Amino acid sequence: MRRVLFIDYDGTLHDTDATFAAGLDGIYGLNGQTVLEAFITVHRKIVHLRYPDKHDDLFFHQKLLCEHLNLPYDETEARKIARRFREALEQTWLNPSFFPDSLHFLQSVNDKHILCLTTGDNAREKANAIEKAAGKNYFTYIFDQTHLGIKGSSSTYYENALAATKSRPGEVIVIGDSLEHDIAAAKEAGIATVWVNRKGLTPAGDFPPPDFRAGDLLEVLTYLNSL
Repeated sequence: MRRVLFIDYDGTLHDTDATFAAGLDGIYGLNGQTVLEAFITVHRKIVHLRYPDKHDDLFFHQKLLCEHLNLPYDETEARKIARRFREALEQTWLNPSFFPDSLHFLQSVNDKHILCLTTGDNAREKANAIEKAAGKNYFTYIFDQTHLGIKGSSSTYYENALAATKSRPGEVIVIGDSLEHDIAAAKEAGIATVWVNRKGLTPAGDFPPPDFRAGDLLEVLTYLNSL
């Protein structure tokens, strides 16, 4: 059966964590992975839940990050760090690090399904990076918050994507790496989901289970071929 696939970029197709860890290495005298994990904790467990209006405020994040790491906050240092964050973000499409199975997966499903890139921001730049690496365009649609008017962690994001693609929930499968931002939001919109759990994480939090769990995109491909 031909499906519409809503495919996430960061953590699903692209190793964004590794890119950010490299870009943040040395901040506060810490290794990049430590800084990244602390930032993710601050972003997801504090900002996302308590201060959603501060989602894109890097300086607000840094104040909370310093509190989390028990470090003093310095405005001059904060500006330098904000620049490092922006540079790391740009590297996710200017110098991308795709997972080894990503382009093979896209090539394998391209003729069988309708592909949509569904990401939080910079969808056009990310789609262009994939097209440059693969030498072809795979996506019929590309969506981010500027196209759909809301961030990807909301069920409304996926409801708007359904409307934009003129699809019914039963025709669509969301493929993503985040139980909270991809899977839970899509399930709330009535869409089938595939969780790409590359890190072998144990589910934490009261999130609805995905319809299928995969360790990588090769397992996702096998699953899609079985439908």
